[in-house]
Amino acid sequence: MRVIFRILTSLVLRPYAKRVVAGYISVFGAAAFAIAIPRILGLSVNRMLEPGAGGVSQLYLFAIAIVLAGAARGLFAAGQAYIGESLSQKVAYDIRSAYFEKLQHLSFAFHDRQTTGALMSRATADVEGVRMFVNMGAVRAGYIFAMVGGIAVSMVLTDVKLAAVSLAFVPLIAWQAVTMSRMLRRTWLRVQELTGDMVSVLQENLTGVRVVKAFGGEEHEKARFRGEAEQVRDETFLAERGFARGFAVMNGGFMAATAAILWVGGQEIVGGRVVSTLTGEVTYTGLTPGDLAAFVFYMGMLAMPVRLMGWMVNNFARAASCGERIFDILDQESPVEDRPDARPLGRIKGRVTFDGVTFAYDGTLVLKDIDVDIASGSTVALVGRPGSGKTTFAHLIARYYDVSSGRVTLDGVDVREAALASVRDNVGVAQQDVFIHTASIEENIAYGAVGAGMDLVVQAAKTAQLHDFIDGLPDGYQSLVGERGVGLSGGQKQRLSIARTLLTDPPVLVLDDSTSSVDAQTEHAVHVALREVIRGRTSFIITNRLSTVTDADLILVFKDGSIVERGTHAELLADSIEYRTLYDSQLRPMESLAEQETTAS
Repeated sequence: MRVIFRILTSLVLRPYAKRVVAGYISVFGAAAFAIAIPRILGLSVNRMLEPGAGGVSQLYLFAIAIVLAGAARGLFAAGQAYIGESLSQKVAYDIRSAYFEKLQHLSFAFHDRQTTGALMSRATADVEGVRMFVNMGAVRAGYIFAMVGGIAVSMVLTDVKLAAVSLAFVPLIAWQAVTMSRMLRRTWLRVQELTGDMVSVLQENLTGVRVVKAFGGEEHEKARFRGEAEQVRDETFLAERGFARGFAVMNGGFMAATAAILWVGGQEIVGGRVVSTLTGEVTYTGLTPGDLAAFVFYMGMLAMPVRLMGWMVNNFARAASCGERIFDILDQESPVEDRPDARPLGRIKGRVTFDGVTFAYDGTLVLKDIDVDIASGSTVALVGRPGSGKTTFAHLIARYYDVSSGRVTLDGVDVREAALASVRDNVGVAQQDVFIHTASIEENIAYGAVGAGMDLVVQAAKTAQLHDFIDGLPDGYQSLVGERGVGLSGGQKQRLSIARTLLTDPPVLVLDDSTSSVDAQTEHAVHVALREVIRGRTSFIITNRLSTVTDADLILVFKDGSIVERGTHAELLADSIEYRTLYDSQLRPMESLAEQETTAS
């Protein structure tokens, strides 16, 4: 109930109180006129059975009254339906917007632990579950309770004994509803989790469809998806079967109540029936045929609320599980966020300092005791075996993660004390894993500098050695690239990433192995251009290419999360162990291969 209460208060009542009030006016209006109809029918029956009844003319009056009551009920019901649907759509929009904004705000650490499919499932299936509950529970549930309460009061006012017989079945139905709700909540939570797993498999398969086809993995992927889909099917079937069983019990209670009304009411009418010995006219001392007819109509009207009550319980249970999963994300606190007193950096000169930095990720020590002071305008090469910590070192500069201890400073200011946006404005990162949006090449290059003019976009592309390729396309810079850069080679993607980063003109530049997918000639051309671009910038280059390393002002050698050696290329070759090993096993072979490629071309 805590989740349901939170949905109703924070997502419905707080922003849309006036709409909810209008909805409940429609609810009570529709219920009132609906309850009036059986009462009019009962009165018409009694009137027609009275001695000296007015005949057909009075039937017309009762018929007109029923038509007017039905029309009024229809108008209020239409208002209730409109308000319920519009309210649910507005709440769904608010949830999706808040959910997306939260995902944008959360740090790398959160996204490292999540699967895309599970997050997408929350934004689609879970939001839809909450939306259906708002439509059903926030407004229309009031109609159910108004109908049940109004009918109960009408029954009591008509005949207390018969009302007691009729309403004796309500506790049974309520108990069954509560029991069913508890069971369904657990089952629906499992369904939502399995749906997230299924969507993850689908998303991974669509993203990696070329790999699947290249390795003939279609049958394996089919079987994998069928396994996930079967679990969703089976758990959903269990939920619906539990709902059907509970509903059957509630419907059975309703039918038993109807039978009890006819039995008890019929006996009461017969017992109170008086026939005049003089005129032969029939009168009733207690319950009348019209009253019994009204009772039967009331029970018929209760059939809809009873059925809706079962559906509502199902929606309550599903909304509780869906809301729990959504709030689990909305309540996440990002470890990387602005402090209350954070101040913007402005444009920095580019001095970067690591002061006793240690960083642990999910309990695993990734960096330990890092002390380094990089002067403005320096070019620093980061080398080391895979998993040695060099990429994490670079990510701490842009504050993608926060250090566990120590501090990282830009021009002497701790990055945690600066406004996060200003840190990212000053530190540009060209990542190895390049993401390309489904948009034009111009839009992709200008992604981080939307207001940049076309001349700056072209200049960045030229620097990244991408302009000639773009200029040869039929639509030039307006050419559209497919999802995740379909249609571009790995090297073209990396050069686009470099152009995108350069366009933001950052004083601190991080190139994360950003030329690993380009050929030797292109890499040489890129580095010639970059020598001019990085002049005056503090640049950190993660690379396995010797040409980059030899040009660096400083080389930091990482091993097991520590900087084990530092110096220039010549200094490290003369007096080092780890760098010499890396040089012999990685750097020199890569350079020899590059020379062969250049010669062959």
